[in-house]
Amino acid sequence: MGAPIPPTPDASAIRGPRFGLAGKIFLASTILVVAVLGATFGVTSLQANRTADAAVLRALTSTRRAVDDFLAGRTRAVAGMSKVSAGVPQFRERLLTARERANALDQAQEYRDLIGAAWVLVTDHGGVLIARTDYPEEFGQNLEHAPLVAAALEGEQTSGAWLDDFRVKMFIAVGTPLRASPSAAPQGTLVAAYEVDDSLAHAVSAVASADVVFFMLDTLDRPLLVASTLDRETVAEPLRDSAFVAALAADTLGAPIEIEARGGHLIGRAGTILSPAGDLRGGFVAFRSRAAELAAFGALRRTMWLAIVLGVGLALVSAFLLARQIARPVKELAVATRRVQDGDYDVVIAVRSSDEIGVLAGAFKRLVDDLKEKADLVEYMMSAAGAAETRPVASGRPSLAQGGELLRPGSVFAGRYEVKEILGMGGMGVVYRALDRELGEPVAIKTLRPEATGDSLAVERFKQEIRLARRITHRNVVRTYDLGEVGGMYYLTMEFVEGTSLKQLISARGSLPVAVTLTIGKQLSRALEVAHEQGVIHRDIKPQNIVVEPSGFIKVMDFGIARLAKPPAGKGLTAAGMTIGTLDYMSPEQLTGEEVDARSDLYAAGVVLFECVTGRLPFVAETAWAVVAQHLEEPPPDPRTLSVDVPEALAQLIVRALAKAPAQRPQSAAELHDALDRIAT
Repeated sequence: MGAPIPPTPDASAIRGPRFGLAGKIFLASTILVVAVLGATFGVTSLQANRTADAAVLRALTSTRRAVDDFLAGRTRAVAGMSKVSAGVPQFRERLLTARERANALDQAQEYRDLIGAAWVLVTDHGGVLIARTDYPEEFGQNLEHAPLVAAALEGEQTSGAWLDDFRVKMFIAVGTPLRASPSAAPQGTLVAAYEVDDSLAHAVSAVASADVVFFMLDTLDRPLLVASTLDRETVAEPLRDSAFVAALAADTLGAPIEIEARGGHLIGRAGTILSPAGDLRGGFVAFRSRAAELAAFGALRRTMWLAIVLGVGLALVSAFLLARQIARPVKELAVATRRVQDGDYDVVIAVRSSDEIGVLAGAFKRLVDDLKEKADLVEYMMSAAGAAETRPVASGRPSLAQGGELLRPGSVFAGRYEVKEILGMGGMGVVYRALDRELGEPVAIKTLRPEATGDSLAVERFKQEIRLARRITHRNVVRTYDLGEVGGMYYLTMEFVEGTSLKQLISARGSLPVAVTLTIGKQLSRALEVAHEQGVIHRDIKPQNIVVEPSGFIKVMDFGIARLAKPPAGKGLTAAGMTIGTLDYMSPEQLTGEEVDARSDLYAAGVVLFECVTGRLPFVAETAWAVVAQHLEEPPPDPRTLSVDVPEALAQLIVRALAKAPAQRPQSAAELHDALDRIAT
């Protein structure tokens, strides 16, 4: 009966933490998106508010100029009409020569109505009041010290603020000299004024597109409201504020003034109204709605909020999908790992992407494939155990006649190694299994044949073996430890490998299954790839030098005739025309004594693969020279003519590896491995 099939774990069996990878990715993405969008909105809002406030202040500056221009225009109109009227002799004479005070007052009122002034007053050449329409009862007061009158008596037309403290009113008055000609001395003065009241404020507001408030300063320099387009109670309070009064005293009326009115926030800037002498007598404040100025930004901010909400929503959905996309294959890999741990190598690893997760899935898939191939190889070896004896090295037990004086089991070699048994005989010497007494571990000892000790070239080649072999460290290569010499006998210690040689396996079973052959070929390619990267060519690849361990790994051994791929000039150990290796597995260039490279080992690997799938060598003849001739001249046979189970792709690859010209073979061991891997997949 077969072994029981282990239960297949599902996703529910792999219980991760409550807050798993998907949750962490989702949370991190959410925090990042909210932080970025929040910071962006905050910075944008702050900058937009600053920009809007700057725009409001610029608009207020323009509004203040508009108010100044309006008042200047109105003043110029009054001044112009006053100057024209003063130049009319009849009008001037009636004002200055009226015998009755009532007649002079009538003439003044007629002039007031003509120019649309709030009031007018007339003085004689000494500045004595003749008539005043706003206070008809006043007469005879000396006004020569009033700025407007004084300037007019000097022949200059001037204008400026005129305050009526009793009635809390402010006027803009124009003083005009009354004289017969521009060069004549003034005969009197004419002062005409227009009132700064609510109607004027509304007129200014219509022109400046802003709310306007006018104020005057009393005798204590306190601002008193005289005209406004806003509710007076609303604006009266800010005017009484100590900061505003201080600003007036420091003449810094350009500072912004903020109030709440008309259900919104208003920002204003003040302007000054001066007396004819240049003294501050009052001023105005032009207000603009901050909400109106920010209306465009408000629409933008609403759009931004909508964009942020949509952005966060889309980001959260994307983060959730991304988290699931990343976490799902990881969880699937965890489930697959559990199944592989339970010995189930038939898991399906889906590689859905080329990112890091895809790379991980691909690597895990290749790992599972390798484990499955090794498991198949182990299973095959177990089934073949009755036919092939499992031994460390399958070279056969040599006789004393073959090896000359051999080390006897039970003897101690080099004062350290206790010889246990003879394992086999290679091209350069004899191999023993021994116990390293110092480390307490088994080792293999290879000694140079006694009959070759007199050959200095063989000894030098043996030294080179250890120098090259120690540079190669890989699980598919037998580890080489040390080189020594005892009584003129050179020896090499190496890793002790318990297993069956590939030659024994083929001899016992004949052709091997394709899956087993592919597993052996891929591991052989890896061993050669590592050696070739170190510049080492094996030169004697054959089934006798390939050991299959019970764990499913193969190990390549016997680098005894290896040499550097490019030895220094004059340092080569193989003379031209001299061949080293095993004829049945040697490449054409090696047989002819030419310089060889890594592709020579790939030729030998092709012979090994041919032998694995067919159970026989590609070239068989009665004599060695006939075998050499076939390697040099005959095209390699197609393995499918000997075994119908060989896939076409594998057969073509083997034939390609056996090409006579190195340029027609796979150009590296890695290329051979990848080709075998594609066939296995």
